[in-house]
Order: sequence, then structure tokens, then C-alpha cells
Amino acid sequence: MLRAVLDANIIISALIRADSAPGRIMRAAIRGTHLRMVTSDPLLCELRAALAYKRLQRFLKMSPREQDEFVVVLEQVCDLVSVTGYQALAICRDPKDEPYLLTARAGRADFIVSGDKDLLVPRFIDHVPIIGAAAFDRILRGANPESL
Repeated sequence: MLRAVLDANIIISALIRADSAPGRIMRAAIRGTHLRMVTSDPLLCELRAALAYKRLQRFLKMSPREQDEFVVVLEQVCDLVSVTGYQALAICRDPKDEPYLLTARAGRADFIVSGDKDLLVPRFIDHVPIIGAAAFDRILRGANPESL
């Protein structure tokens, strides 16, 4: 089973367009048969904040309560890891992306999946590829195309 850290932008894209590559990735993570999502408290906090962005509300149409419920349910299907005690790697162009790298390291992830150009720049962390949703979707389809 693959283990992946999903950027908040991938999760939000999945909510907006279920028929997209991020949507297929999220379905695979929720099913948990070929993909286990890895997350941490800092990433869940970022997701909560992103879900509340005013500019996204016209697409998401989620009340604050629905946003909280979504994060709670998501937490149930993920491996929640602690990044406490992990030293910052300081290799991201945007220091706010550092928790993704630390979560991947703490959770022994196979991939980091993101649409964030700053996060995609390092390309690897500890031999873990940092790739976009379309590339990861192709990997998942190759693993088991009929399940997606």
C-alpha cells in the first residue's frame, strides 16, 4: 500500500471537482485499499484554514460546522503522525511548506502530492518524490486501475 501526504490544495480541489485527478486520489485515500493518507496536526490546521477562505466558499458551499466535520472524518481515514521533535529541513522556497516535508518524514510517506509550485521545487525529500496530482493519479491507476 502506498503512503502519501496530500497538500491542502489537492484535498480542496477534490472537493470542488470530484471527477478530477485530486478527486480520484481522495477516493482512493478514503477507500484505503491502495493508498493510505498521512497527515499531521499542522497540516490539518492548514486545511481547516483553507476550507474557511471566503474565495472558496462559492465553490465548496460548506458551513463552518461542515468544514469541521469534514476534517474530523478525514482524520479518521488518515495516519496521523507527530512532527514534534523533527528539525526543520529549510529546503522549501516557502517556509510554510516545511510541515509537509516533516510529515512525510515522520509518516514514512512514499509520496508528497501537491499543486503548490514552491513545494514542488525540491522534487524529493529523503528520496520521497514530490509530484503533482496528475502524475500521482497515473501511479495509482497503474497500481490498480479498476479500483479507481
